[in-house]
Amino acid sequence: MFEYKGRRTRVAALRDISERKKASQALKESEQLYKALFEKNTTVILLINPGDGHIVDANPAACAFYGYDRADLTRMKISEINQLTPSQVKMEMAMAQSEQRQYFNFRHRISTGLVRDVEVYSGPVQVHDRPLLCSIIHDISERKAIEAERESLILKLKKALEEIKTLKGIVPICSSCNKIRDDQGYWNRLEAYIEERSHASFSHGICPDCSDKLYGEEEWYDENKADKK
Repeated sequence: MFEYKGRRTRVAALRDISERKKASQALKESEQLYKALFEKNTTVILLINPGDGHIVDANPAACAFYGYDRADLTRMKISEINQLTPSQVKMEMAMAQSEQRQYFNFRHRISTGLVRDVEVYSGPVQVHDRPLLCSIIHDISERKAIEAERESLILKLKKALEEIKTLKGIVPICSSCNKIRDDQGYWNRLEAYIEERSHASFSHGICPDCSDKLYGEEEWYDENKADKK
């Protein structure tokens, strides 16, 4: 306050803060959007420092999936979860950061020690002017197990088909000696005919009826049968 032309006068300084208020409002809206997209999202999301692999932030869905609270997760590096070697993890992060790749299949260890198969969509983002990797993670362990079971079944079926050949049509067989006539008119032993046309092989023994017919008159045969009884 001072005197001006015999009057006590006050001086007021005005400053336009419209831009500052706009910036403050924009920041508030950005934080609300971040909270809606990150914290309220039911999808597992990690924010990772691409330089050292440090987990900068984890949403509640990530905490639930990995079994760690937020404080524990943000003290960890992604290499402590990813089952690749640290050098491999670093290489994959570099590819995501440069946007050479955005889709990955990894195996992640959770707090219980179990290893889960996951697919990861990862790319660069700016959070408060800080360059980070945003990784969206989906658990595909069940799908992988179903695929593995299906592949195993397919292999078993292929193996079974390779081991089986089906004899089709009418097979001309001798009613007396059981030889079979082939397409060229030659008569072949039953065993030789089947072995040539399938993967089956024969081992020979003698059934009880034939055994009785061949050796029934022999004294030693009757004694042997009695001993078996």
